[in-house]
Amino acid sequence: MSDTYEDIMYDMAMEEEYREKYEAELIDKAIAELPIDNIRFYLGTYGDAIEARVKKCLDQANQLIKDKNFGSALVISVTGIEIIFRFFILRPLVEGAFLSDELAGILIQRILPGQTARDRELLPMITKHWNIPLTDLKLSNDKKLWHTLRSEMLPKRNAVVHKADDVEEKYPLCAIECASVLLKEVVVPMAKNFGLTWPETGVWHKIDHRTETGGGTTIYTPSSPFK
Repeated sequence: MSDTYEDIMYDMAMEEEYREKYEAELIDKAIAELPIDNIRFYLGTYGDAIEARVKKCLDQANQLIKDKNFGSALVISVTGIEIIFRFFILRPLVEGAFLSDELAGILIQRILPGQTARDRELLPMITKHWNIPLTDLKLSNDKKLWHTLRSEMLPKRNAVVHKADDVEEKYPLCAIECASVLLKEVVVPMAKNFGLTWPETGVWHKIDHRTETGGGTTIYTPSSPFK
């Protein structure tokens, strides 16, 4: 006897649940075993270019707000947020940690595009390994940053891009604040976790070892991941 539609849907759901659990466990194990030197090399090499690109987005967003172009300001500010997630958090895992082909494929195909809310849930799982509670971060209005991004900023940005919706000034202002909090509360502690001395030195490619035995500096050759 052939399976019913309900049986097929149930089997598909169970298969998807198993796949999600397997991928989460795989990523969890890989992150716990990450070679710190490789991530430090990635951030030391590309950090300056990534930071400059994020700041350019936020500067443009602020200017667009002054010009009363709130929709475009929201789009470019959310782009800055996505650059933070993609290049400061995810890319170091893919390109700087020499992960297995299987894990790299999962990260690139699922997390980076962020096609579903489920995929984006993997971001907090990654940051928790660096003692950064992404889901607990708050904005000045006491709202949770992660919830605000997912439930307000991204849907509003998509409505502007795909339907040319109008938005109020408060949305790009909130997106800019989200980006600023991410830089301060995620990127800064992440850099410290991996032994970089940005933002104290003002640059990513130079690590100041004055507080360590022997002192000295480590200098990487700056490059851009956007080529």
